Amino acid sequence: MKKLSFLAVVVLLAFLITSCTPTPSPTPTPTAPPTGTTAPSVTIVRDGGWTGKIIQNGDPVRFNRDIYFQGTAPSSSVIKVYRDNTLVDQTSSSPAGEFMFVWNSMATEATYNLFFTATQGSLGESTKTPFTIIVDGTKPYIQSLSAKADTILGAAPTITVNFNEEIVVTDMNAFTFPTVWGFSSIGASVFNTTQVVMNAGNQSVTLTGNWISDSLITGDTIVVTFLYVPAMGVTDKAGNAFNATLNFATGVVAAP
Repeated sequence: MKKLSFLAVVVLLAFLITSCTPTPSPTPTPTAPPTGTTAPSVTIVRDGGWTGKIIQNGDPVRFNRDIYFQGTAPSSSVIKVYRDNTLVDQTSSSPAGEFMFVWNSMATEATYNLFFTATQGSLGESTKTPFTIIVDGTKPYIQSLSAKADTILGAAPTITVNFNEEIVVTDMNAFTFPTVWGFSSIGASVFNTTQVVMNAGNQSVTLTGNWISDSLITGDTIVVTFLYVPAMGVTDKAGNAFNATLNFATGVVAAP
């Protein structure tokens, strides 16, 4: 009986020791140190100087404009600038992690895909940070017009005048003043502008005539002339001023 009691005590002690032994934690897998530099960030881009107009990725600029880039990158890293895959220039970031770079748009119309990378010390070169600029040296001008013959007792006749590209207008009141939009016709069509409205996209305007007195007749050749005044401040998005020598459009009135 004593032997059995002693054996039971031994088994109980063995169970308690086993259940109280902590399970060993798994050995953590070592993390590899970083092999590449953190990519730079382009924070502000200005057209024409440090106080110039802020432009966004994909915006147009004129010929021979100095474009000022400001950004951040790892401390004291080398900043390389590529056009597509070709290295075109480089600069460096300050100990505080800031960099500046000036690029000239030159005199060739093109889309410039610029890329910025950073290399800090012995770390590898970072991935590329893109910024696209469109160089536009063409002035906006009136490109075409379209009009349909008006129907008897229908709405007032209208003419749509199209520019070659999106425009920006400083003085919209002067730009939409009816008398600066002249009309002439080779035929019997009559049109007196009473209203001028810029259409969505800022690349065309709609002229509305007089419902009582005006009429556009199918097949007539018509001409609209824009009497441009520099104070109107008409430019394209890049800032090129309106081409005042191309201020008219000719078209044929279509059937309603």
